[in-house]
Amino acid sequence: MKLKQDSRCYTDVCVNGKWFHHDHGTATAYMLKGGASALIELDTMPTTESELIDLLTGTF
Repeated sequence: MKLKQDSRCYTDVCVNGKWFHHDHGTATAYMLKGGASALIELDTMPTTESELIDLLTGTF
C-alpha cells in the first residue's frame, strides 16, 4: 500500500510482535510500548507500507 505523503497521516504496523508508529513524510518511527518510546531513524523515507516494514525488520 502506498503511503500518502501528508504530514497529517500516519501508519501503525506490527513487526515481529512489536507495534511501530510512523508519521508520513518523515524518516523516523518509534515503538509503541507506553512510557518513553524508542525513536528509530530510518535509512530512507518509506513510500509504501512494505518499505516501512522492511526498514523496521531487524531493528529490535
